[in-house]
Amino acid sequence: MRKLWINTALIGLTLLGSCTEDMSEENDFEMEETPDEETYFLIADQQNNEAHLINYAGDELFNWDFNSSLGNDINLLSDGSMLVCLKDNNAAITYGGYGGIFRKINADQSIDWEVSYSSSDYTAHHDVEYLSNGNIIFPAWEELSQTEAAEQGFGGSYSLNPESIIEMNPLTQEIVWEWHAMDHIVQDIDDSKPNYGTVAENPNKIDVNYNYQTRSNGDIMHINGLTLDEENDLLYLTVNNYSEIWVLDHSTSKAEASTNSGGNYGLGGDLIYRFGNPETYDNIGEATLSNVHYPNLLETGNMLAYANDVYGNQSEVVEYELNPPYNLVAGQNNEPNVVWSFTDNDLYSSGLSSAVRMKNGNTLIAEGRDGTLWEVSDDGEVDWLYKTNYATIWRTYVFYSDDPAITALDF
Repeated sequence: MRKLWINTALIGLTLLGSCTEDMSEENDFEMEETPDEETYFLIADQQNNEAHLINYAGDELFNWDFNSSLGNDINLLSDGSMLVCLKDNNAAITYGGYGGIFRKINADQSIDWEVSYSSSDYTAHHDVEYLSNGNIIFPAWEELSQTEAAEQGFGGSYSLNPESIIEMNPLTQEIVWEWHAMDHIVQDIDDSKPNYGTVAENPNKIDVNYNYQTRSNGDIMHINGLTLDEENDLLYLTVNNYSEIWVLDHSTSKAEASTNSGGNYGLGGDLIYRFGNPETYDNIGEATLSNVHYPNLLETGNMLAYANDVYGNQSEVVEYELNPPYNLVAGQNNEPNVVWSFTDNDLYSSGLSSAVRMKNGNTLIAEGRDGTLWEVSDDGEVDWLYKTNYATIWRTYVFYSDDPAITALDF
């Protein structure tokens, strides 16, 4: 990568699909060479409820104005259409990252379809993936009263909003697969209630009381990202308030996913693997995550994750070496190897954020609550630093000029 430093902000927005003049102010650093102009960055801009496709110079090449509040994730598909999470104005559960509406927008900006997963009992939130079979998969909060939660051995004096994962056919709105965290919990505070057991002896279960004493609302888990490995039928979830990544066996049937048997691993919907914070199940091993966003599965099989607060007001991007099939053993160090990481005194975002691997081997980091993009080489050198004019960036994805999605936009 030819070194380029830009310490400036994007200025102005453009009309849909039009190009602009260079929006950069004078660089504070010398530009040694012009970077690859065929590399593009897709930014989910929460501040303005838009998405922007820009190049290294900051030129806006394409713009999506959603005319609705962005509920975080955007997906640019191979035909130039975009799948986006939007906020339901009448959502019942409205923690940070809530959505409730999914819209597929064609390349010509017409709406292909729109579906809702929002009611008084549940709200979709944060992330969505468009699968090869045309289904969509996303996390959703559920509503559980304090009394109902206490009956399950939850120790908090507040109602609970546990997580679920929903796979839906958006054309028929049929739920074809689902998983509910409360089907897979363990608790060790009340032996008169269900799910009682020793946390350390149940690594495949979720300790529902892991952090209830430090929280004041029912969003105890806060799944903020998911990635489905369709080849191995494994679902990865970043669980922010547990500071770890959970792995589910997606090969289970709907019925099996509510039990602890069935599927390729024979464990039903229990966790088949977890990593980043072994404290959550009273296990040994080094914690490598403190809050976390975006479980980005790479073509190599490794995974990038953005650890928001590992060093106290300092973030880190971590690359894990993953080796399925997985096995969780109580009392054994189950943590994967960390094969690469990057941090910097100036890298910090308490939430949001992402990291993706580029064709040149560098890593593109989006510092979500600062609006800064970092391109970092394998040896930790910062090759590009760009301060955008977008105060809150959910994620930034990298595309190239030969990608079918870019070709379909025809800008």
